[in-house]
Amino acid sequence: MNQSDEDVYDIIGDIHGEAETLKKLLKSLGYNDSEEGFFHPERKAVFVGDFVDRGPQIFETLKIVKKMVTSNNAYAVVGNHELNVLAYYTKDEDGAYLRDHNLKNKTQIKKTYEEFKIDKEKRKKYLKWLRTLPIFLELDGFRVVHASWDDKAVELIRRENPENRLSKKFLRRIYFERGEVFNALMLLLKGREFNMPDDMVLKDGYGFKRSAYRIKWWEPMQGKSFNDISFGNKFKLPSYTIPIELCYDIPLYPESDLPVFFGHYCLNEKAGVIRNNLCCVDGCIANGGVMIAYRWDNKKLDQSNLIRIEKVKKVEAF
Repeated sequence: MNQSDEDVYDIIGDIHGEAETLKKLLKSLGYNDSEEGFFHPERKAVFVGDFVDRGPQIFETLKIVKKMVTSNNAYAVVGNHELNVLAYYTKDEDGAYLRDHNLKNKTQIKKTYEEFKIDKEKRKKYLKWLRTLPIFLELDGFRVVHASWDDKAVELIRRENPENRLSKKFLRRIYFERGEVFNALMLLLKGREFNMPDDMVLKDGYGFKRSAYRIKWWEPMQGKSFNDISFGNKFKLPSYTIPIELCYDIPLYPESDLPVFFGHYCLNEKAGVIRNNLCCVDGCIANGGVMIAYRWDNKKLDQSNLIRIEKVKKVEAF
């Protein structure tokens, strides 16, 4: 790949096994296919995680992204779905899986589980590769994380996990301790959440009960309603103001800091630039939305740099 003096990037949102749509997106961005994978003569792709689950082609998606990363034509960070899959297939020192093999957890990775059980060698290869991907990235003038950027959580991960990877050793440690390092990882990969009062019940898309929901990690919650602070949820939430007793201070991401690109929040038509230095590239491809890329040009974030691709519905047999 011929590199210019200053790399420019295409930040690509959540894929969730939609390999054919990913191919269409890459081609629309000017990437060419080759034996070493998709490449662009002047740009690199940056993937924000969530390659697995929900869609019809998990192995094919992993193949595309892995080829691009290993041939130095792309960067990629892990998402919460990669974390879930890695924990599901990783055992602790006593031989128990880090993530219980119960109905809820198996249902959440159903599509990945179905493909992985067909070819164990492929499964082993891609799990090993996923463990090499960073949790967060800082590139030329911007940052990338799957769900939310929090300086304290990032610094804690840097200190406690200098490799910035989801290695078996690191996962075993944090799932055993369930302490501040575990919480920091959850914040980066799953985002900040608001715990509902005990008498309020939410159900997710699988019908499982939830005690918390995703919230805006760059705004204070005081004086706002349950619905105001919600971000990327499909739950029906109360519109009255949150009682002050339930509010807590959120360490806000400064508007003067570097731009952050992230996915995770399934925003559909609302995806894109949500603040002068924040951009969500999750177009909710897995739930009737689109696949999104942002063409970074080292300038101020601009909604016109967003590329949206409709889902390719017909998947050809390979």
